[in-house]
Amino acid sequence: MTHQGVPPRAEAGPGDPRRWGALAIVLLAVFMDLVDITIVVVAAPVIQDDLGAANADVQWIIAAYALGLGLLLITGGRLGDMLGRKRVFLTGVAGFTAASAACGLAQGIGMLIAARTVQGAAAAMMVPQVLATIQVAFPREERPKALGMYGAVNGLAAAAAPIVGGLLVGNDVFGLAWRSVFWVNVPIGLATLVGAAVLMRESRSPRPPRLDLPGVALVTAGLLLVLYPLIQGAELGWPGWVWLMMAAAVPALAAFARLQARRESGHTQPLMPASLFRRRSFVAGLAVVIAMFSSITALFLVLTLQLQQGHGFSALRVGLTFLAWPLGLAVTSGLAVRLAGTAGRRLVAVGALALTAAMVALIGTIAVAGDGLGARHLVPGLLLGGLGFGLVAPVLVGIVLSAVPAADAGAASGVVNTVIQVAGATGVAVVGALFTTLLAGGRDIDTAAQWSLGYAVAAFALGLALTRALPSRARSL
Repeated sequence: MTHQGVPPRAEAGPGDPRRWGALAIVLLAVFMDLVDITIVVVAAPVIQDDLGAANADVQWIIAAYALGLGLLLITGGRLGDMLGRKRVFLTGVAGFTAASAACGLAQGIGMLIAARTVQGAAAAMMVPQVLATIQVAFPREERPKALGMYGAVNGLAAAAAPIVGGLLVGNDVFGLAWRSVFWVNVPIGLATLVGAAVLMRESRSPRPPRLDLPGVALVTAGLLLVLYPLIQGAELGWPGWVWLMMAAAVPALAAFARLQARRESGHTQPLMPASLFRRRSFVAGLAVVIAMFSSITALFLVLTLQLQQGHGFSALRVGLTFLAWPLGLAVTSGLAVRLAGTAGRRLVAVGALALTAAMVALIGTIAVAGDGLGARHLVPGLLLGGLGFGLVAPVLVGIVLSAVPAADAGAASGVVNTVIQVAGATGVAVVGALFTTLLAGGRDIDTAAQWSLGYAVAAFALGLALTRALPSRARSL
């Protein structure tokens, strides 16, 4: 998605005293979105016990949000270009707040999964407007500072989510148990609505692109044909229709690819420009993105289930244990940003190596500690993983974007961010299916966790191998 050509009247300009206040408000929405992804992982076992949910249902609580967000990110950005970024942002925040309340009120797992899907879709309306707002509201010389604040909020959310989740659930705040992780969004969302209504200025593209609704429908159908059988198959014993559904995803996704190529050749803006995928380095970059991001949420889901169900950890203890990861990330992420322009590819390679080693260390630790597994055993591996991810996450998108011309950077950015979200949902489905199948086959929970972490070892090692095909440095902001 591009944000070029905004007329001067649509920009706040250097004399507008409201631009920093508006930035604080939109960053509050970013914080709310990022916290909501991870905080649910810590609460998942408590949700499962309270609602009598199966393991597949727990996976859907996480995957439904990521899927709703990932599939509609590009659409949300284009709606902002067409209808006005402030209007679409306010709509997204209102929808996110209402869906959070629906999650808190859910009386069954079906209602919770449906509300999480709506929550992710609403986040897809508000999140793309943040970077667009920075571009149109700030003069060029102030954008690095604004983007730095955006990056800081990302890191803060990663650090805050596990501990906030553990505190809310572990202390049974207001007697709400797991529901408090959703209700906490309501006052924050209402404050964001009021602040954005007062402080944000409206802006839109003078030549907005048309929505590719058939493309959205085809890619949604294709991904659901993969994710639904992966998540449900283990619970149902892998019946024949599961494999037929996954096979049906191939023609659906092929039809999506043909549609995108036809729209591009006809000079109609596609959802995902086919020309991007003719660039070898860009495709390799997307493969690295999938390898790096498909394992993270799944990793924490498996460890949460293992620690709470197998070793009696409280939600608060799990949150405190997981805090080692964002602490490690905080140590290296600043260094990665400073060196991205000169050593980006090497940073990703070192980070991928550290992540691979961290997963091997966690598998070995679980095997050696056995029934006595405690936080002290896991913290070193989690800290090493956080250090590695801190070298990867801040620079990888910029490196992948360096594989495309500047004119295509907006479209490529939308594709990369969509792939990140969909990779997270797919990773939860694949690892969750493996974990559930192993438990159903009689393996103990520690063994199931070890084999599931093996997926992360393979993914990070693959990412390491593919770094050779990446551009050497990140695109400068």
